[in-house]
Amino acid sequence: MLFLVTPYVSLAKVSIPDNELDAITAQEGVTISFGGTSYTSGTILVTNWAPSVFSWGDGNGFAGYTSAGWVGLSGITMDAAANIILYNTMTLDVGSSGSVTKLNLGLPSALIHPVETNASVVLATAQTLATNAQVLGTLYNDKFAVIVNPLSPTVSGNITISRHTSTSTQGVEMAYSNVYLGIPSEAIIMSWGDADGFTGYASAGYMGLKNFLVLNSNMGASSMMLISLSGTSSIDIGTSAGVTAMNVVLPTTTINATAPLFGGTANITAPLAVGNTKSFSDGQELLGTLYVQGMSPTIAGSFTMTSH
Repeated sequence: MLFLVTPYVSLAKVSIPDNELDAITAQEGVTISFGGTSYTSGTILVTNWAPSVFSWGDGNGFAGYTSAGWVGLSGITMDAAANIILYNTMTLDVGSSGSVTKLNLGLPSALIHPVETNASVVLATAQTLATNAQVLGTLYNDKFAVIVNPLSPTVSGNITISRHTSTSTQGVEMAYSNVYLGIPSEAIIMSWGDADGFTGYASAGYMGLKNFLVLNSNMGASSMMLISLSGTSSIDIGTSAGVTAMNVVLPTTTINATAPLFGGTANITAPLAVGNTKSFSDGQELLGTLYVQGMSPTIAGSFTMTSH
């Protein structure tokens, strides 16, 4: 009996390789279900979510702007009705290869609905955006809305986030896969303001869209304009001689993308306005109305942005 049992006992003590363990144990990582399949049935509602200052910083900048820099929004205000609704499922995984660690985020779906929003867009040399502040301008919208990952769970997007993989410097890189943004069919006022104008027109002025509207007739009650993101983008902020700049490498972005589930592209009606009030309530006539049907441009490349 001893000779019969001993081989089996010895076998039980043999180490199981990692690849075999992966097959018999749950994979590490986080899955969070927010419930619901649309923003009308989501179970997570976020209100009062606007900080007074929101900034992003980079400690070593980029070529030509190698000191620390920050970019963000200051003086942010929103109406109490502003909210975020989360639904569907989110996953989180973190992994490393060599010296590079990446976060893979399986996107949940989210309706982001800032109402009556005001903010200044600022470049600066400190996180509070109060040191050497370089104000680019002001943003306003009356009831803007965007849906992140609107086609989930049938089409679900993910973003992989890391530092620059080619160098050991600060700066964020993001790789997009099946990422869609949806702009619902709702008339929206959006404006960009400049507080000090230019020669001959030195008072504040605003330009933008008054009652911007999109409509995709093939999507019925879910009518929206889709924007698709793919490929890799990056963001760097740096300062040189007191001037802060932001360098952005864009993902491949298709505006008015064909909806994978519904087909067709949206028609866009965009009344263009200028005025001396952010909501264009000063009675100045519109420049005119831009109407776009069936156009689906793709944008890629990079840019560097500074104040004057």
